[in-house]
Amino acid sequence: MDFLLAVEGPEQGRRYPLTEDAAVLGRQHDSTICLVGRAVSRHHARLLRRNDAWYVEDLDSSNGTYVNAERLPPRTLTPLTERDTLQIGPYVFSLRQTATVLPLSEPDLIIRETVNAATVHADLLGADPSAKLRVVLDITHHLARSLDVDELLGKLLDRLMELFPQADRALAILVDGEQLLPRAHRARRPLNDGFPFSRTVVRRALAEGVGLISDDVKKDQRFKSSETLSGLELRSVMCVPMITVDGRRLGVLQLDRSGKGHSFTVADLHLATTIALQATVVLENAALHAERLHQERLRQELALARDIQQSYLPDEVEGFAEGEFEIFGRVYPARHVAGDYYDYFKTADGKLAFFIGDVSGKGMPAALFLGVVRTLARHLAKKGAGPAATLAALDRELADDNPACLFVTMAHGVYEPASGDVMIAVAGHPRPMIRRADGVVESLPNCSGRLLGYADAELRLTDHRLSLGRGDLLALFTDGISEARAANGELFGAARLPATLAALPTAMPLPEAAGRVKHELDRFTAGLDQRDDVTLLLLRRKVA
Repeated sequence: MDFLLAVEGPEQGRRYPLTEDAAVLGRQHDSTICLVGRAVSRHHARLLRRNDAWYVEDLDSSNGTYVNAERLPPRTLTPLTERDTLQIGPYVFSLRQTATVLPLSEPDLIIRETVNAATVHADLLGADPSAKLRVVLDITHHLARSLDVDELLGKLLDRLMELFPQADRALAILVDGEQLLPRAHRARRPLNDGFPFSRTVVRRALAEGVGLISDDVKKDQRFKSSETLSGLELRSVMCVPMITVDGRRLGVLQLDRSGKGHSFTVADLHLATTIALQATVVLENAALHAERLHQERLRQELALARDIQQSYLPDEVEGFAEGEFEIFGRVYPARHVAGDYYDYFKTADGKLAFFIGDVSGKGMPAALFLGVVRTLARHLAKKGAGPAATLAALDRELADDNPACLFVTMAHGVYEPASGDVMIAVAGHPRPMIRRADGVVESLPNCSGRLLGYADAELRLTDHRLSLGRGDLLALFTDGISEARAANGELFGAARLPATLAALPTAMPLPEAAGRVKHELDRFTAGLDQRDDVTLLLLRRKVA
């Protein structure tokens, strides 16, 4: 699959797959590739594939689209190859066509001697096997003392330079996706040109799982296509891959020599290959250890993030006379952090403002966006413009600067405790329900506008008035309840939520009522993993 690689700017190193023959890049949510930043237009540029060749077209963007630092004329197709750079706002991309990233063979790279580097076999030990085993075991024991990859590779190359005194350089080159990255190197004398290596040789060793050796690079036709090796004037090169039991290519170890004589031999290649096999095991253990540490740090950070997020959810409201009403909210996250929230607070004119929202997406991005939504919603609601006007203002604020292309559904209401009147507006959110004191359950009329966060469609929000009598319960919820599915695919919300609300005792404490709804939901899904956040916000006018 072809892809764009971000080589500079936000999310450097990220790959953007090009799965179709056309892709739009821009800031707007419906772009194929959604980008960040004010310098990116809503629909900035388009990529087109014709006969396996790619072209880029600027879509009348404000800040222009650049190929190799040259601004493109609008609405004109320009060829784009792997040698070009594509700049859109703060991003600089490079095209990658996977068919040319890691060739499996090259016709002019002829192998004279190969050693199977994918598994241990008797031929590797050759003459004097006990001596070679002692060397390999000594190196393995020495390496096993550390679980840091860079330290391991450094120690490994030091030992290789000792074992192969004819080597002028030693390199450890690791595979990172489709890139080859020199991770460690050693040299007997300082080099002014860094540590270049032949990708042709490395790719062949990795692709075929063999160790390669040349007695004289200048005379060896296998390396005729490698300009890098010719430029280095290397006379002997030995390259062995590191391959796991399940066939994953971790990288290669390469040793080379510039001086005349004392070239690497097949016996040297056998020993180097045996060492590479053992080094692969140690590197795998180090990688697993690093991954466990990473996962533990991530778990701790997510736990802290969840605690912080939960601390922003209110658990009581002050400033009202006791006995006027009850309100209770609860979020049951599907993951460590939630994309749902609820909020309520007393307004300056003595009313109760309340919100319930559901951000598109899951995990940390949704949680971070949710923090922005909560802060803006509180700020705008304090202006007292009414629910529909407040949600419209929130929509404008989010659409004006929404680089992550996330959106939120929301219901926002204002409750007057003295009269029991509620003014409520709904933006793309499930319609709230009212459980009357006599057990009858009603849904609000279909007065919902679209979700919030983009400005290219009419919002169509309206305020809806309703009145809560004594003992009436207003239930607001997210689609984690209404769209929960049983094993047979049946939805919970079509009829079961009203029935569950109707069965609640009128005077049941709200925390218990929320728990009853969640219990019925869990019973319906029969232990299936919770796929979405579940949030309830219950407001009840107390019986006199």
